[in-house]
Amino acid sequence: MSKQPTYVFVHGTHANAYYWSWFCQELALRGRRTLAVDLPGHGVDAVLPDAYQRQDRAALAVEPSPLAELTADDYAEHVEGIVRRAHRIGPVVLVGHSQGGVTLSLVGNRVPDLIDRLVYISAFCCVDRPSMAAYLQEPPLLTPELARITEMAAAGSPEGVARVNWRSGDPGDEAAFRAANAHTWTPAQSRAMHQMLQPDEPGSITVADARGHAETWGRIPRSYIRLTQDRLLPPALQDRWIAEADRLTPDNPFDVHSIASPHFLAREPELVDVLDRLGG
Repeated sequence: MSKQPTYVFVHGTHANAYYWSWFCQELALRGRRTLAVDLPGHGVDAVLPDAYQRQDRAALAVEPSPLAELTADDYAEHVEGIVRRAHRIGPVVLVGHSQGGVTLSLVGNRVPDLIDRLVYISAFCCVDRPSMAAYLQEPPLLTPELARITEMAAAGSPEGVARVNWRSGDPGDEAAFRAANAHTWTPAQSRAMHQMLQPDEPGSITVADARGHAETWGRIPRSYIRLTQDRLLPPALQDRWIAEADRLTPDNPFDVHSIASPHFLAREPELVDVLDRLGG
């Protein structure tokens, strides 16, 4: 078995493995083994509604989505399978961003002995509250930026999915996306990332019980990379998750790092440096 770790990257809501492509490239050029996961229903398996392609907004609000059947357990099972395969060849560093933290915690509960380190990058880490939704209802998460993004989803989501029309062409939607996720980026950079996102996300993910358990998840060494310019998941909320987790497992606290970045990571060499060091 190799001593070289495999970095397994888990994307956030409405995203896919492409989100991590630059980071995988840069770590690979440092001799690191990396792979980015497409969660079920994402990436090459994404479902783009016919009405989304036609921009028929009335039809888009009601067109059913097979993603409505997916659950957080489906996500965890998929990533667990990849972790098991990666562990056969060496240590595993499991990295997640944003909603990807839900999957990290659930996989940590399932196979703590197969993961050498968990790395949360401005990611949900449910401890005192059971789910994303429970935190979303409380300050400091109730920001104007999040409210506008929520409005975009509420404009038309069929049962069981959170659907966002990323191709609306509304300058206000583009501006809201950039303000919430990528305010330090150029408009062109933000638009490119904006168009990478897919419209549908299973609605069940935000209400799933995603708490890490002290006896399983709590045994895994873990790091939290704070994004100090994050407007969607503000630093105060990131600090809350760190504090809650550290209270749960005081003998295994988070190793904490901070990077000046908005919620969506641009090409941040500093993050590559941190991840490289965490691989040992």
